[in-house]
Amino acid sequence: MTQKPAAARTEDLPVHECWSLLRGISVGRLAVWDKDHPDIFPINYTVDHGTLVFRTGVGTKLTAVLGENPVAVEADGVDPDTGMA
Repeated sequence: MTQKPAAARTEDLPVHECWSLLRGISVGRLAVWDKDHPDIFPINYTVDHGTLVFRTGVGTKLTAVLGENPVAVEADGVDPDTGMA
């Protein structure tokens, strides 16, 4: 008999707690909508006074974050001792 995995639980966090968690990690993923499909990019970022900042050149990421469609950011869990995700 196989056991079903537990359902994932989501939790709404206060805005200040979200920023605090983001400040503790500097590697993540940026998900954008590019023409007719999603695109996901690894990014290194920092938090500066309530703004997530990452370096990029002209291209898909810059066009997307300046555009009208929403984008999403996922912070990766990184082991501070090994630097591995």
